[in-house]
Amino acid sequence: MDTDDVLQCDQLLAAGLQDLVLLRDSAAYVDREASYWATNAALHPECIVQPRSTADVSRVVKILAKSSGLAALRSGGHTQWTGSNDISNGVTIDLGRMKNVTYNAQTKLASVQPGPRWGDVYETLLGYGVCVVGGRDGNVGIGGYLTGGGNSYYTGRYGWGIDNVANFEVVLADGSIVNANPKSHSDLFKALKGGSGNFGIVTRFDLYTFPAKDVWGGIRAAARDQGDALAQAMVDFTNTNNKNPEAAFIINYTFNPGSSSDILVAHVVIDTDGVVNAPAFAKVQQIPVILNDVKNRSMANMANSYLLPGDEQQVWFSLSFKNDVRVIKKAGLLHDELVEELKTVIPSGSFSTQCLFQPVPTFFTERSLQRGGNVLGLDNEKQNALMWLITGATKTVEHQAIMREKLTTFYNDLNAYATSLGLGVAWQHLNYADQTQDPLKSYGAKNIAFIRKVAATYDPSQVFQKKVVSGWKISKVGA
Repeated sequence: MDTDDVLQCDQLLAAGLQDLVLLRDSAAYVDREASYWATNAALHPECIVQPRSTADVSRVVKILAKSSGLAALRSGGHTQWTGSNDISNGVTIDLGRMKNVTYNAQTKLASVQPGPRWGDVYETLLGYGVCVVGGRDGNVGIGGYLTGGGNSYYTGRYGWGIDNVANFEVVLADGSIVNANPKSHSDLFKALKGGSGNFGIVTRFDLYTFPAKDVWGGIRAAARDQGDALAQAMVDFTNTNNKNPEAAFIINYTFNPGSSSDILVAHVVIDTDGVVNAPAFAKVQQIPVILNDVKNRSMANMANSYLLPGDEQQVWFSLSFKNDVRVIKKAGLLHDELVEELKTVIPSGSFSTQCLFQPVPTFFTERSLQRGGNVLGLDNEKQNALMWLITGATKTVEHQAIMREKLTTFYNDLNAYATSLGLGVAWQHLNYADQTQDPLKSYGAKNIAFIRKVAATYDPSQVFQKKVVSGWKISKVGA
């Protein structure tokens, strides 16, 4: 325990914020720490402060900015790496009680605070007959997803999640409240579109909407011996996705003993226009499966039907590659080897893995540019690409250490293989990256310089670099 950390909590209490502060000996504190999606993300701060309004956030920031202790920032609490959204000792600013979701029929904008989950957002907006570009897992939070980019089933039609923000309400390091949009604080607006938590605390996202309609989609699962056919289907889909931007596709070599004792190749197919047996998946549907849960449903139902199980130790790594079937097949083989190795060192039923590929065709960037662009750096990539994600879940800290060692080897081996074939792509998806990676660096020199400039402009005292220490920091890029 650090006296600076205790002092911060005392200062919050002395300022009359007792109703917002959870102390370590309270049941509410214990429950809140237990609510992190990944158990390794919870770090047990000296206290948690839960603002209920933008004004509360402003008061909290003013107090903590002047204190000598450290702080962390939490939105939904779904980011998986240790240090992403909590702090050991210190104070965690937890936005989970700021859950308002409203819709303005005149502006056709949905205003979403950072506290709800995407499943809640979809359900609420469905009542107004509209939808937004958001997370695919209904349990994912708002703030980290959007400021990290936010891939979506709608990316092909409307761009990344962050491209669909019309305005950010932001509390800056001095406690002032600004609105960042194309006409006001436009530099901050641009930097927040992928620049993560380097500038302030976003307390409201005003999102473009579109008419809600049922999608046709769901999960299919094939036996492992169909992996090569699905790998080729992914490459073909990525190369033609611009012709059917309403469609999205994911393939996933997965081992989950709770569902099957064998490795399966699960895959998500979705047509966001709701076209049954969508032509984009004609070849995919010819591949035999052992599970087919594809049907017409609302986006709320789609997002809430496939929630990644929580309450486990998580390790994730992510890379991107040129759209080439050899990389997918190699990853599938490495995943086969990984599972067999893990079976020898972690008890049966105590781990699961996923090895996913998703399309990142160049026309996604065209969609982004139509909304003013972002700082993700994908405009630097001139060829269709694939986003890769490997995940490993375990029950214990000891087994997580084993998983981390194995996945690090997997990551290095696949990266080396792709590089040897000239198939590497620099860009890394911030929302999926491990803490040992450097996704902001992958945005490219121009965007790094811009993010640094904007951070220095709006946070000259570096509160969100040196005091609010959770998450991805531009000051650490290349360090």
